Amino acid sequence: MGIADYGVNKKTDYSYKASEFLSWANFTKLTIGGSKEITVQQNTVAYGVYEVGKGRAISGVYWIQDVPVITQAGTSYTIQLENNIWNFSSTTAEMSGTIFGNQQGDCSQTGGQPTFYYCVGAQTITTTLPFSIEMIVTTSVLTSGTHSGASDVTFAIYVYHGSTLAGGAEYDSVAFNGKVKGGASPWFQVGGSNPYGLNDDAETVMCGPGGGSSTPISKVSATMSEFYFPTGSSTRTPIPHAWSAGSDTAETVSGVKMSASTTTSGIHTGVAKSGTDVNKQLF
Repeated sequence: MGIADYGVNKKTDYSYKASEFLSWANFTKLTIGGSKEITVQQNTVAYGVYEVGKGRAISGVYWIQDVPVITQAGTSYTIQLENNIWNFSSTTAEMSGTIFGNQQGDCSQTGGQPTFYYCVGAQTITTTLPFSIEMIVTTSVLTSGTHSGASDVTFAIYVYHGSTLAGGAEYDSVAFNGKVKGGASPWFQVGGSNPYGLNDDAETVMCGPGGGSSTPISKVSATMSEFYFPTGSSTRTPIPHAWSAGSDTAETVSGVKMSASTTTSGIHTGVAKSGTDVNKQLF
């Protein structure tokens, strides 16, 4: 549950390309049931990510997940920095040896291949309410270093207690084993579907902690917002439309109902409260 831009506004389809997504999840109330653990997943789909093919580099499609894991213990909350990358270039594609992760050296653990790639960040952040989580993913072509000329995806997560930074970092950079050709550049796609058969959307959603799990949330008061930088632009742009539920991930939460509010500057925000959602367009 959260906000998801599918490139659909009522019965009208649209699409856009972005080099960066930035999401916020701001909690003033949160009581987690079950395992006492949820994730906030920032899910995007990257295109034009070059990998090594048979005799030449080929352009791949990858599902990019920036995932703060929130664990509650009484009135304290621990946030762990994690990410995942899945190959969506086909229904049988894997992550077998095509990437070079942990370029920042800030992952305490990596693995998952050949099925997927994951990094667990070295930082564990403890805070109390109210707290906010900022998630940032960027895709580009590296211009220096060992993997210069390769496609890259960078992950960042920051946690704030009120307005004070409690911790976080740009904690992982992943280079792909294939040189980008002809001045091309990778991008995040919103609108349409990918070769794996799922939606090309941009999601910022509350979910279970992993493995297709579902976690009940007993009490919640939160706002969620999402911005992107169009390819070739330095202008931070709010997503134009959003629905109340994502669809690419297998994890879910229950007990959350989404609505929307609009700031005086016209920026739309998803509002999470306790209740039952009906999966609708929010704005």
